[in-house]
Amino acid sequence: MNTWAFFALLGIGTGAFYGALACGVIVAYRGSGIVNFAVGAMAMIPAVTYAELRSSGDLVLPIVLVPNRYSFGEPLSAAPAVALALVVGTLVSLAIYLLVVRPLRGAPQVTMLVATVGLTIALQALAVKIFGSGTIRTPALLPDGVVSVLGRPYPIDRLWVAGVVVALALTVHLVMTRTTFGLATRAAFLNEKGAVLLGFDPIRLGLYNWIVASTVGGVIGILASSLGGVNPLNFSFYVVPALGAALAARLSSYRMAVIAGLSIGAFEALAVHIVAQQQIPRFFHGGVSSLVPFAVIIAAVMLVGQTLPNRAVLLERRNVPVERVRWKPLLWVPTIGATALALASSDATVRFATIQSVYVMTLLLSFVVLTGFVGQVSLAQLSFAGFSAFMLSRFDEVLPFPIGPLAAIAVTTAVGTLVGVPALRVRGIQFAIVTFAAAVVFDELFFRSPTFVGRGGLATVESPSIGGIELGIDGDGQFPDRRFGFVLLAFAVGCALFVHGIRRGTLGRRFMAVRSNERAAASSGIDVPRTKVLAAALSSFLAAIAGVMFAYKSTTFTGAGLDAQEGLELLALGYLGGIGSIAGAVIGGFLAPSGAFAVVFLGGGSTVDQFLLTGIGLMAVAIVFPAGLAGVGTAVRRRLERSAAQRRVRPTPPSADADEIEFFTTG
Repeated sequence: MNTWAFFALLGIGTGAFYGALACGVIVAYRGSGIVNFAVGAMAMIPAVTYAELRSSGDLVLPIVLVPNRYSFGEPLSAAPAVALALVVGTLVSLAIYLLVVRPLRGAPQVTMLVATVGLTIALQALAVKIFGSGTIRTPALLPDGVVSVLGRPYPIDRLWVAGVVVALALTVHLVMTRTTFGLATRAAFLNEKGAVLLGFDPIRLGLYNWIVASTVGGVIGILASSLGGVNPLNFSFYVVPALGAALAARLSSYRMAVIAGLSIGAFEALAVHIVAQQQIPRFFHGGVSSLVPFAVIIAAVMLVGQTLPNRAVLLERRNVPVERVRWKPLLWVPTIGATALALASSDATVRFATIQSVYVMTLLLSFVVLTGFVGQVSLAQLSFAGFSAFMLSRFDEVLPFPIGPLAAIAVTTAVGTLVGVPALRVRGIQFAIVTFAAAVVFDELFFRSPTFVGRGGLATVESPSIGGIELGIDGDGQFPDRRFGFVLLAFAVGCALFVHGIRRGTLGRRFMAVRSNERAAASSGIDVPRTKVLAAALSSFLAAIAGVMFAYKSTTFTGAGLDAQEGLELLALGYLGGIGSIAGAVIGGFLAPSGAFAVVFLGGGSTVDQFLLTGIGLMAVAIVFPAGLAGVGTAVRRRLERSAAQRRVRPTPPSADADEIEFFTTG
């Protein structure tokens, strides 16, 4: 028992990081209404700034195109380095709020989520461009001795970290409950119009809260950098547990957020000990610790979620625009024809890039059904595609084509439907957190498990064939085979027609009713839970088809490129094209990394500059064109029509008689 207690105590240092970031998430949410998926990236900026000051004595600002490095001649001591790093973090937070958060007040939840994803991509790319991708190590900021706990040496810095986080959480709690600022923030969160009538400025309150959240994240980021070093990418590992702790605290209680974070860290440390002792099946060795935050999130959902929203949230945020479905032969026939010509190209690079775009387009159609039509933000679609690919590699050993891929699609659809069950009790951004945690479980528990993937962590599938006709990517000995590309294009067009039929039919109208207002939909006779589960099943079905495409496209593959972070970027890509329309999925597919646009126009590959521009572009599109690039034409046309209408309706100057009438009637 003492051994278990000791290992649980070892996890409180990491758990303290989770709790602090969860407090930052709650502060930002209650101040601005945004669940900040970029909390890790924002904490990383002051962390790497502090590490650079302590290691080289250079103040490096997170900006480009202008001089950004200023040397102090020698490494700074701890106090000035901390102060300067927090100032840089505050300035970055201020810029983010004014340029991104403020313009998105009242925007659809998926728009705000995508903006924070774009922010994460941009900040990480910016940090890699400026600081490099290596780990920067600094002298310890906290005491680094050991004490005896339960008869074992225990690193004292864990206790210091936990103490600092508890003090931060207590301070934030007192500020938010005992000061005018805190009470005004609560009033604005519950009723913004009422707060305005009381004389409070919700925009200014949101700015102050955003700065408080970034300061909390900056402090914990600096502490983390002094313990094990920091690089621009390692803070992304803290996001899911932090979001889980925040959700367990119902996005309201700072004390519960810290308790949940400490508990997650303790159970993760216990999971590591259990694996080391070989006390669980070998299948779970790779990612059993990822189950802990997922279990916390699911428990929170089941305890605090509701099948229908209550009357207090009847007036929800508006949704992402969804275009009316009309068959436009003049648009789609040339699009399909151009894709077919690219697949028939003599350039193998162009053919493979087009195949990549067709695969991504099919996967993005699953977002159109679930997020665009129903309003449920899922971040696990790429994980479902990966699961389908690995299941195909298993079925391919025992089942002939096409039974193998059909079995993989069926199993994946069932699993995706099961993951979508929490949608019965949560919606919007909370469902996004659930599916993001599920994506981490898929990545760490399944895709990295030799038991699931195969020997050496490498999965393989045989090239498909029917009646002696080879349909694989290397069927005619010329890679990639044109026949394979045409088969993929046919299935992608079939999936697009399937989505088109859903939107035009009765089911599509039910989806849109649930998306607009669940309580109103239920009062009109729509079975809301059944409709949401059906949407999850259909989107999982489309993701499974894309996974089969991925498997036959790759033939030999691992879990690389199927992780949760890639799933975030995929959602962002779908939003960039237009997550509410089939055209948006097509645009997103052609904009995909290593896709047709990247190869033909950018020369192929993915550079840091491309990721930086992608992140900035995502935020710009989220602010200016919420319907994505597919809706640019419609948005411009409507603005021109409004301008023309305003020019036609001009006020008539009042006559002299009218002035006299006005004078006598008011005088």
